[in-house]
Amino acid sequence: MRRAAITFMLSGLLLILGLVDYLTNYNFANDQGTIFGNPNVVVNEGVTLLIAGGFLVLVSALMWILARRKDQGDQRQS
Repeated sequence: MRRAAITFMLSGLLLILGLVDYLTNYNFANDQGTIFGNPNVVVNEGVTLLIAGGFLVLVSALMWILARRKDQGDQRQS
């Protein structure tokens, strides 16, 4: 359960950093790149962080739900 909470907090931090990066249009060392190898889609670091943070939020929420269900199942058996 503790790992799920830490992962959820890290994903929230990634989302905040990505949102700030995207809204301020900050480009560290002009680091823009293609996403998924498609040369027609060029994104900045903020969008990449938002995508990574979004995936991490989904996975950590799923992990949190499964951990809670496991804890509830363990309590019923005792």
